[in-house]
Amino acid sequence: MSKEKQTRNAEATKAVILEAAEKLFAEKGFAGTSVREISQKAGVSGPLIMFHFKSKDGVYKAVKAAIVDRYAGSKRPVLDVGIPASEFLREFVEAMFAFYRDNPSMLRLSKWDNLAGEQDPWPGEDEWHHMYEEYFLQAQARGEIRTDLTPMNIFSFITGSAHVWWEYHDHFLRHEENQGRGGEADARFLNELTGFVLRGLSPGPGDLE
Repeated sequence: MSKEKQTRNAEATKAVILEAAEKLFAEKGFAGTSVREISQKAGVSGPLIMFHFKSKDGVYKAVKAAIVDRYAGSKRPVLDVGIPASEFLREFVEAMFAFYRDNPSMLRLSKWDNLAGEQDPWPGEDEWHHMYEEYFLQAQARGEIRTDLTPMNIFSFITGSAHVWWEYHDHFLRHEENQGRGGEADARFLNELTGFVLRGLSPGPGDLE
């Protein structure tokens, strides 16, 4: 077997392991999931899992890294300081809303981490934080975003809103139905969040002096 084919096979095996592990960790948490269960669900031997990831913790970190990589490959705003803040913010809100919607296991893993008192950033997460912070700093310097807010808080306002909407999605939908607003709740929330962000981050008179 060629080295290239061996590499492809190894990557395919790791992908199968990570897919199975993500489902189990999301369902049962890190402590409640065993390597044996991952092995059974993936159809891969336990020793082979240890060969690729060294430990259950290694599998867990790799699952988190894979989710962060999915964000890197998703439809998201281009981090270019030349893009006007209004355009960037609109695309950023839409991207985070869609990513949280499409990755429910990320929400469940975050819950399990919180229950375990785990607050460390996921692999690769800090790099994204720093890139967004830099964009917001540049936009503030150009006078496109109000300057009384820290860049990390701007990031947190947007991602936190998307997180909460999808984490408690069923509850919010029931509330909307009880209020007689049952249709298009997701689209309405996204539209209102986008407007809130664009208006809330617009520079005031003091920022333009």
